[in-house]
Amino acid sequence: MGMGKARKFVHRNLVMIVMVPVLLGVHYGWQKVQDTEMFVPKQQRRDLPIVEMSGVVLEGERVKGVFCHSVTHPSYLSMLASYRKLLLSAYGPKGSSVLISNAVGREALVSSSSEIIKELSFAHPTTKYINALISAQNSSCGLNGLYTGLVCVRLLEEALRCEEDMLHPLVSCISEWIISQLMEQLNQFPAQVVMELDIGDMDQVVCFVKTIIGAKRCLGLTHSEANDLTINIVRAFLRSIPGEYMPGGFGHVSITAQEDGPSSPGGIFEGVLYRNPDVSLTKVEEVGARGEIWLLLFNVALSYTEETATVVWGGPGTKEESFGSLVLASLMSVLKKRNISIVANQKSVHPVIKFELERAGWLVLERLGTSATEALVRVSGCRAVGTLNNLPGELNDAVLGTLTSLQNVAFNNRDYILLDHSKGCVATLLLPSASPSILPTLKETVESCLAGLRMAVVDGKVVCGGGCLEAWAATTVTRLITTKAHLITAQPAASPHHVVKVGNIFVRMLMELALHLSGGSSNRFDWSVDTVFHHLWHTPPCLLKDGTAPGTGLPASPSQRCVCGLVTQEAVKYKYNGWWKPVEFQLSDHVPTFPPQHKEGGQKSGKCSRSTVHVHSSEQIESDAESLGHCTEDSLEGCANTSDEDVDSLEKTTCSLEEEIDSLEGKLESFDLEEYDSLEDLLERDAKPEDDGETGQVAEAKLEGHVPGALYDSLAAKMNATKLAFEGFSQLLHIGQCIFDK
Repeated sequence: MGMGKARKFVHRNLVMIVMVPVLLGVHYGWQKVQDTEMFVPKQQRRDLPIVEMSGVVLEGERVKGVFCHSVTHPSYLSMLASYRKLLLSAYGPKGSSVLISNAVGREALVSSSSEIIKELSFAHPTTKYINALISAQNSSCGLNGLYTGLVCVRLLEEALRCEEDMLHPLVSCISEWIISQLMEQLNQFPAQVVMELDIGDMDQVVCFVKTIIGAKRCLGLTHSEANDLTINIVRAFLRSIPGEYMPGGFGHVSITAQEDGPSSPGGIFEGVLYRNPDVSLTKVEEVGARGEIWLLLFNVALSYTEETATVVWGGPGTKEESFGSLVLASLMSVLKKRNISIVANQKSVHPVIKFELERAGWLVLERLGTSATEALVRVSGCRAVGTLNNLPGELNDAVLGTLTSLQNVAFNNRDYILLDHSKGCVATLLLPSASPSILPTLKETVESCLAGLRMAVVDGKVVCGGGCLEAWAATTVTRLITTKAHLITAQPAASPHHVVKVGNIFVRMLMELALHLSGGSSNRFDWSVDTVFHHLWHTPPCLLKDGTAPGTGLPASPSQRCVCGLVTQEAVKYKYNGWWKPVEFQLSDHVPTFPPQHKEGGQKSGKCSRSTVHVHSSEQIESDAESLGHCTEDSLEGCANTSDEDVDSLEKTTCSLEEEIDSLEGKLESFDLEEYDSLEDLLERDAKPEDDGETGQVAEAKLEGHVPGALYDSLAAKMNATKLAFEGFSQLLHIGQCIFDK
C-alpha cells in the first residue's frame, strides 16, 4: 500500500523532481561565471576583488595570504604613478606640505622624503625598494632624496609602458647604453655645468646655501628671514672648521630650537648651548670660575624605568627608592674621588637624585637631547656611560671630559648655559622660532645645508641648479642618440625607432624635472635652451610666428641670464655665436641611419666607410664596362666623344688645382712664423668658426665665474643621487613579479 502511494507521488511530481536539481546546477554554474573576470563584461561585473597597491590575492591553498603583482598589470603602472605624484608634490619650489593620516590614525604634516617614509607604511616591494634608495641617499649625502626617488620611479614607469610594443631586452639594452654614456659625460665634470667653489668667496657660499633653502617653500620664510638663516648657517659652519687637521675633518654644528613663544630670530654661539630654566645662575658662575672643569656624561636615564630595571638593589623600601639610593651612593663616591663638577645626561634624571647632587654642590644638566649630547662629546672629549648594570665599575672606568669655559648667556629674554673648550670646534645654531609643524622640516633643511657645505668644501666643485643641469643632461642624451645611434642599431632587432622611443624616456624625465625645479610653467613654449651651454632660459611672451599666435619659432629676445644665473645672453649670442630654441620633451622621429659596421680585421668605423666607397667604385666601373661592351659602333663613337670631353675637363681641373696650390704656397710664404710660438697658434689663426652653433663650440664653452644670486647644487650629492637612481631603475626593470605577504 505504501509503495503504491510513493509510486503515484513520483509520477505526479516527476517534472519538479527532475527540474529542481537542474535549476540548482545552472544557478551554481552562473555564480561561478560571474566570479570569473574574463567571462563578464566590465560594465556587468559584480564586486570583484580590486587590485590595489598591495597586489592581487592568490587564492591557492598553499599560498594563502600571499600577494602576487605582475609588472605588466595596469594597476602596477597606476601604483607607480600615484607614488611618483606623492614624491613630486613635495619636490622643488613647486612642492608643498602633505597632510598624512597614517594607519594608526596619526595626522602629520610632512614635506620631505625622510618624513614621508617615516609616516607612511608602504606595503608594495617596489615602493619599499625605492624608499631604501631614498634613505641611502639621505644618510650618505643629506640632499636630493626626493630627486633619487623621482628619477627611478619615472624611468621605471615609462620603460614599462615602452614594453607594450617593444621587447624587454631591447628596452633594457638601450637604457643601459644611455645610462653609461650619460654617466661617462658627467664623470668628466663638463665645464658647461660644473664650476669650482671658492670657500673664501662668501657670496658664492651664501648663494649655495640659499638655493637649498629656497627649494623649501613650505617653510614660509620671508626674503629677509631666509637671508638671515642662510648667513647664520654659513657662520656656524665656518666656526666649526678647525684651524688644524683633526681626525673627523670637520667640527660639529649643534642645531637647537627655541621654545614656543613670540617670533624671534636665531643666533650663533661658539660651544654647546643648553637651555634649562631650573639651573641656578649663581651655581653656573661658581662652577665656571674653577678654570678646568671636569664633566661626566650619561646617555641612559638616571631614574627607575624599564630601561634601568635590571639594576640589582636590596634593602627595605620600594624598588624606586632602592634604585635612587644605590645610584646616588655610587655617583657621589666617584664624583668626589675624581673631582667632577658637572653631571650631564642625554635623558632624564630622577628628581631625588638631582636634588641631592645639586645640594651637595654639583651642577646637573639633564635632557640634553641627541644633538647637544653629540656636541658635548665633541667639545669635551668625554665618553658617555651607557649602562647601569655595573654602575661602580662603569663610573671608575668612565672617560671624563674637560671644559675651559662655562657661562650664562641671555638671548631673546631666555637664559642659557654655554659650555665650551678652547680647542673645541663646536658651534650651536639657534633656529628662529617656528611652528611645531614646520620645525622638523626646518631642522632637516638646515642639516642638508651643512651636509652640502661639507661635500662642496671636500670636492671643491658645485653644479648649476635651478633645472639647468637637467636641461643640459636632456640635451646631452639627444646629442648622444643622434650622433651615436649606430652603436645600438648595430644590435640584432634594434632599429632607430626603438632608440628614439627609449631615448624619449630619459629626455622627458629630465626636462620635466628641470621645469619643476625652475618653479615656473610646464608649457614648453615658456622655456628655451641655448645651443652652447644647454642651460634653461625663461622665454619671453613674444614666442610668435606672425605676432598673433604661439608658434615654434625661436625666442626673439631671451632673458639676460639663464635660470641658474651663470650664463649671460651676451656670452651665448656674441662670444659663442649660439642661439635659443624651445625645450623639447621628445626626440625627433628621424634619426640618421648608419651603414652596418663590419668588424672583420678589427677595422674602425672610418676604415669601414672607406672600404665601402672603394667597393662601390669598382662595381660602378664594372657596370660601365658592361655597358660599353653592349654599345654599337655609333654608340662607341659617341662614347669616344664624351670621353674626349671628360679628358678636357680633367685637364682643366688639374690646372685649377695647380693654381690653388700656388696660391696656398704664396700664403704660407707671406706668414711670419717667428710671431707664433707653435704650430697650434698658426692653425688657430686661420681657423674659421663652424656654421653650426651647437657642434664644435660646446667644448669651448665654460662657466666663467660666480655671479651674485646664482643657483648652485652639490656636485657630489647630485652625482650620487643620479647613480643610485639609475642603478635602482636597472634592477627594477628586470623584475617580472612582485610577491609578498601582508
